[in-house]
Amino acid sequence: MSQVEEERDYDVIVVGAGPAGSLTAREAASRGLRVLLIDRSLEIGVPDKCGEFIPSLEEMRRLAPKAEDLEALFDPPGWCILNRTSRVRFSFPGGFEVSIPFKGVVVERKLYDKYLAVEAARAGAELMPNAKAIALTGRGILLKHSGRISEVSAKVVVAADGAYSLMARRGGLPVPRDPYDYAVGYQHEMVDVDQDPSTIEMYFGEHYAPGTYAWIIPKGRDIANVGVGARTPYMKAGLGIRDYFDRFVKQHPEASERLRKAKSTAVKVGFIPVSGPLKRTYGDDILAVGDAAGQTIPSVGGGIPPALICGRIAGWAIAQHLLEGQTLRLYEEEWRRQLGETLENSLRIRKMVDLLLSSDRRFNLAVKMGLVNEETVMKVVLCHIDAKMKLIEGTLLRVLKR
Repeated sequence: MSQVEEERDYDVIVVGAGPAGSLTAREAASRGLRVLLIDRSLEIGVPDKCGEFIPSLEEMRRLAPKAEDLEALFDPPGWCILNRTSRVRFSFPGGFEVSIPFKGVVVERKLYDKYLAVEAARAGAELMPNAKAIALTGRGILLKHSGRISEVSAKVVVAADGAYSLMARRGGLPVPRDPYDYAVGYQHEMVDVDQDPSTIEMYFGEHYAPGTYAWIIPKGRDIANVGVGARTPYMKAGLGIRDYFDRFVKQHPEASERLRKAKSTAVKVGFIPVSGPLKRTYGDDILAVGDAAGQTIPSVGGGIPPALICGRIAGWAIAQHLLEGQTLRLYEEEWRRQLGETLENSLRIRKMVDLLLSSDRRFNLAVKMGLVNEETVMKVVLCHIDAKMKLIEGTLLRVLKR
């Protein structure tokens, strides 16, 4: 039986070494705090559970206009980048398509996540892979590492442990439990894909991706991340996420042709919070960041950009708390100031789109009404809500929510 070992002391323990956790650890350690960054994986970044797309700096300035110093965050090292894309093409039910310009890079997450963790270590953080936080203790966490259990104390614990965060729940933060608030993503990395490497493809339809969308994200000339998302309340009884993936790959009238010769080289699965940020992301001695805080872009499930922005803010705010006597509320105030409007707009858009995703018939009706076009799709991607989008919102609520 495992024995509880002697206690160790830190200023900050960060649970989870994804982008949010590593940025938090780096920023806190760079300000002189004693930081422990733990991750349950044997190797940080493995396995990855992501489409691996990151918007360009130019697009991030449009997507998050209030976020500061984006130049320092959205410049991945060249050796992490596999492909550069310039467009996103949306394929809707009934054969309707929209293509918009939108630049970004596709990274190898195994390399990118490890790069961010290494940067945290270089800033002074201690890294501990193969370590699992199993409980909060009031003074820190109970940690299982290589079969041994020890209590590790800290003044602040950071929940960066992903969707439906155990640490956030144990810390009393208001983590959603409604199945409408989470999507599952099931993805294969595939080779011999017939694709345009410069274009990301997104496919909608209740038959293939109920409640979300399917995607082909090119990682190079003929390699792509191919996946489907689904939300449980939208799925048909008796069908699982793999069934929808098989449908998409084998039956979608366009995608099946592109994937006719494709072979899988990896399988990835993960959960994505799509309910917007937690109502409160901090407590007296705990805060949540990234997916654990619901800091994703709900309309598309994008998690890397908010993780980078909010992780940097979290590390800074913790230092202000421990070194200057500020409360951790500073973290919430600052990330909401820089990113709150973007995430709230995205949640509002997701709720609009929910009215359409319940059936292809509804979506086709919206197309016939002229509500879905290049202009509105671009606003959805950029999380912009103006007078025209408010009018569309009212129309959808009036016509479809009957």
